[in-house]
Amino acid sequence: MPRAMYLTDADDVPTREEPVFRFLDAYAPLFYYHHRYFLISGGRAGGKTYNTVAYCIYKLFDSEYSRIVIARYTQKSIKSSIYRDILDLLEKFGLMGFIRFEGEDICNIQNGNRIMTHSFKVTDKSATAKSKGISNPTLLLIDEAIEIPSEEEFIKLSDSFRSKDGHTQIILLFNPESKAHWIYKRWYLNGRPNPKWFDDHCFIHTTYKDNAHNLDPLKVKEWERMRDIDPKYYSKHILGDWQEIAEGAIFDNWQPGWDPPAEAKRVIGIDFGFSNDPTAIVDVRIKNNRMWIKELFYGKSMTNQDLAEILHNNGITRADAIIADSAEPKSIEELRRLGFNIRGATKGPDSVRSGISKLLAKEVYVHADSKHIWNEFENYRWQQGINKPIDDYNHAMDAIRYALSGETSGQYVVMGGLR
Repeated sequence: MPRAMYLTDADDVPTREEPVFRFLDAYAPLFYYHHRYFLISGGRAGGKTYNTVAYCIYKLFDSEYSRIVIARYTQKSIKSSIYRDILDLLEKFGLMGFIRFEGEDICNIQNGNRIMTHSFKVTDKSATAKSKGISNPTLLLIDEAIEIPSEEEFIKLSDSFRSKDGHTQIILLFNPESKAHWIYKRWYLNGRPNPKWFDDHCFIHTTYKDNAHNLDPLKVKEWERMRDIDPKYYSKHILGDWQEIAEGAIFDNWQPGWDPPAEAKRVIGIDFGFSNDPTAIVDVRIKNNRMWIKELFYGKSMTNQDLAEILHNNGITRADAIIADSAEPKSIEELRRLGFNIRGATKGPDSVRSGISKLLAKEVYVHADSKHIWNEFENYRWQQGINKPIDDYNHAMDAIRYALSGETSGQYVVMGGLR
């Protein structure tokens, strides 16, 4: 059986024909420590996925019993995510001849160890998938852990992944987002790992600086130039820092998540744009005081015919209520003639603050992949000194408000039929 060599940057390369993986020094604890929890985060090209995948392959070929579960919360199939990275590294190491596939499971034919995949949400509408079908796991790797909607969901997940035969590791792999996220609130303090967890938690965070010797120097120079051109972009996307909620932020408690019940009311909100401003289309589900939001489209230069195609492609029919910016009656009429149940939002002299008040009264969950909504969430704020929001970072926010404009006392007014 092949024995992969795992070296830090300080080690000399052995002169033997065996697969060699040189991990970054920062990831040595992953290979040598025995903590139950590892929180692995990073910025662009920090090597977190590559090094973590290599660890999983190391465990696959370890002499000890290993059942490695690769999981993601919202994705229908894990095969298009980190699973592809595992296959690529197996091929790079020349190890494909030592494994077989059983469905999506990757099995070592010589020691019986295996890597299994697990999607917690089989479909967007399904209940959380059960973990009881996975027997005696030794390692759970949660890819894109930022998608887990709540601390409660994580605790249930953690409690379900315990092996009767011994120690089980849990690895959370993620890109840091807003400090409003429950992961930050649970495990971090003042932008750094909270020391109270150090007994059985290991925190690893790497950036391109840790991995620069493996990167194109011109690309590194380009990223470092962003430090002066756009410090916020550099901090968030290049360094992977946790982001402060903007001073005067209007919303500060939205959570990632998309698991609306089947009976939730569905309303589509549209804020029209074209050349200067983007068009934003959002899918909003509401049940009682809870609300789920997903970005369907956010972009410029789209005609109404283009928007109709986007709506059709997202499964929106005349049965779905659409509320759009009433300042665009021509666009509303064109979409109505194209077969959609659409009307203008109810506006008034104080409709913006009224809509914001409705949102503030909701328990709001936003699909983790709705990047433009999250960007507006982090930047939409009150103007200094007055009770009025800035006229920026508000395109998706306006579309969400429009979707709520039909709500009266927790219910929705009856929408007019197609003309």
